[in-house]
Amino acid sequence: MWTRISLSTLILWILSSEQYVESTCTQPSSEWSGNWYDSQFDGTFAMTWSGSAITVSGWSVTAYSSTVTSWTCVLEDTTNNYIVFKGDQTVNLFGAPQNAYICMAWTSVSTYSAIYYLRANQETNAGNFRVFIEDSAITMGAASKYCSPSSGPSTAEYHALVKQSYISSVGQYFPTLLLGTYEYTANDGSSSLCGTGSVWDNCADRTITAFNYTQCSTVMAFSSGGTLYNVYSVVSGSYTYVTLVNADTTTDQSTTYRFTCLISEASGSNVQLSLDHGSCSTSGTPSTVPSGGMTALLTPYEPCPFTTTSATTTSITTITTTSATSEETSSGSIGLFIGAAIGGLLFILIIIGVIIICLKLKKKKNVVQDEEKKQMPPQVRVFRKDIFDIRRFPGKYLPPINGECVIETMSPRDALEIGTPDADNRLTPLPIHPAAPEPVTQPDKHPLPPITNNG
Repeated sequence: MWTRISLSTLILWILSSEQYVESTCTQPSSEWSGNWYDSQFDGTFAMTWSGSAITVSGWSVTAYSSTVTSWTCVLEDTTNNYIVFKGDQTVNLFGAPQNAYICMAWTSVSTYSAIYYLRANQETNAGNFRVFIEDSAITMGAASKYCSPSSGPSTAEYHALVKQSYISSVGQYFPTLLLGTYEYTANDGSSSLCGTGSVWDNCADRTITAFNYTQCSTVMAFSSGGTLYNVYSVVSGSYTYVTLVNADTTTDQSTTYRFTCLISEASGSNVQLSLDHGSCSTSGTPSTVPSGGMTALLTPYEPCPFTTTSATTTSITTITTTSATSEETSSGSIGLFIGAAIGGLLFILIIIGVIIICLKLKKKKNVVQDEEKKQMPPQVRVFRKDIFDIRRFPGKYLPPINGECVIETMSPRDALEIGTPDADNRLTPLPIHPAAPEPVTQPDKHPLPPITNNG
């Protein structure tokens, strides 16, 4: 009897130990313990660490008329950064209890912010919320079972987390499309708002969107204070999705909300975007006014000045996030860069012009030289070796003698060439015989007598 009781106790202990191992969650880390803002539920949830057990309160999911409000981490996949939470309350399906599971694929953006995707199919009976519903009688499987949807979330279907009291520490660099100072015209679906003189500023601090309500009093982006931080952004197709967190101390969840989603795209030189609260909706467009939201057309006053940027990139699973710090340069640098570019272009054009002129002059000189060569009479040189041939064939080497024939004296150059030795003796000069001496007149032996006056 004692043995049976001991064996039963041992089996129960082993089973409970296995369950304990399954429910041990080591990620994200104990730093996540505390209160967080969540764009998915557009409110606040609390994550509590107690040893190796992680519990979450504040996530409310309704399925089959049953609501689950608290969750416990039961599985994890540290390779893919998956965390599986199981609902502490069951869902009633025609009297049969069902377990609800949420699989979170998370990525840290900063020390106090993160984004996550829900890895599940949309559940029609849960308001299309991505949750896994399973009969409670089925033994819990591995994390891959609850994190492998047949139709998972798209790139734009992310949700943002920001830890309370650290809103000012989570700002990220805005995407290029929204780096500027703009005039904006808003539309709430019934009327046009703001316009000339209204300023949307993303340049004073490139992690903050700031509105000046003295220029236009309409509350923008669900922020009564007009200051919002960029938490995360992603590009999908031609749209740029941006999630902003409101720096207001409190929000009423009616006219002001903690999170705002911008869906934006370029429209010529302008930016067209829509503003909605909470997480971004994949069915939204930049030109469609969302329920309770608005659209806005941003006309740039000026782009943000050039910066020298150093970026730190963290890549986890398939998501890459970038945080950047920048040092602004003066607007005068823009003029310097433009002036240098124009100067360089002019220098290149001058060099090309000089080359073209030189080529034309060279071509002209060659033409003149060719014409001069054509006009020069042919030169004939006669060497001793050729004398015999000349005598036999006088017309072969010498031009015919006519009235135009001019015999010139030999130049010193020709004389030197003739006196230059050559291997085949073609240039051996003809022998020169000394000229016969002129005859000397002998004096007369009988000269005439001189003429005298007597004579």
